[in-house]
Amino acid sequence: MKKIVYKLVAVSVIVLLLPFVLTLIFTKNKKVHNSLESMDYIIYYEKDGNRQKLDFDQYLIGIVAANMPAGYHIEALKAQAVISRTYALYNISMLSKDNPSRKEYTTAELGLSYISLDEMEQYWGSENYVNYFTKLENCVYSTKDEILLYDNDLILPVFFGTGTGHTRSAKDAWGVDIPYLKSVSSKQDVTSIHYLRITEHDPGLLIGILKQVYPSLELTEESFFKSISITERDSIGYVTEVAIDNITISGEEFANILGLNSNHFYIEDYEGKARIICTGVGHGVGLSQYGANAMAEEGYPYNEILLHYYTDVRLINLNN
Repeated sequence: MKKIVYKLVAVSVIVLLLPFVLTLIFTKNKKVHNSLESMDYIIYYEKDGNRQKLDFDQYLIGIVAANMPAGYHIEALKAQAVISRTYALYNISMLSKDNPSRKEYTTAELGLSYISLDEMEQYWGSENYVNYFTKLENCVYSTKDEILLYDNDLILPVFFGTGTGHTRSAKDAWGVDIPYLKSVSSKQDVTSIHYLRITEHDPGLLIGILKQVYPSLELTEESFFKSISITERDSIGYVTEVAIDNITISGEEFANILGLNSNHFYIEDYEGKARIICTGVGHGVGLSQYGANAMAEEGYPYNEILLHYYTDVRLINLNN
């Protein structure tokens, strides 16, 4: 059950959050304002017609719970807590541009997945609920008011599940040069059980899936391997462009259509089957959650983990 939940979270981040991330990246950062110091924002979680009021720290606990396995090392979870706080405040600063006095937001507006206390108990089970919740609560409060800055601006600390040995730069992935989102080593990722996924499919099945999105395709099972080709990769090996019949789409879109874990993949003809070899989970930019956990297991504290994955940033406390 847990694996399914976290996989769904990862997919939602990849598919639903990416356009939102790109919009924010292309929007000029606002400077850190004194109004952030109070952190007295009210967040509302709306589901099934119900509206739950949260204070900012309660909201952060629910973000960490939704976006990183609670069984991860506490230093990795602390890193995720700082990321969640910074991410939320970055988005708040964007949303409040036209209304600086605004103090109320919904979880949907702030972009990151959130789960409530009831959902945490459902996902973790009653036996683990108290221990996991206490662990995440400690991570949020032990890093209280800590955020990440680059050149005195809040950063947009994107993250993903598992890398392929190195993270990607924002320039490679999205065509925009973000100075703190550079390619860095994340070699521990190759030890993840989710690092490699090999699947085999009948070409006819894949053709059916692709034609649901692109009805004009003239693919046939006989021409499948000649009609689909990877035409461009970035410097880390992620697919950035795929040619299908007479159209060209991005590697991310192709991966999303076929439900691949990432757009770091290869396609080969294996005895008439389409074998897809896919490595990594997620878009590959920013912090690798599995890599962060591996660093924590090796003894690195959360601040060093954050400074490794986000280039030339500063970790500060708003109260200082």
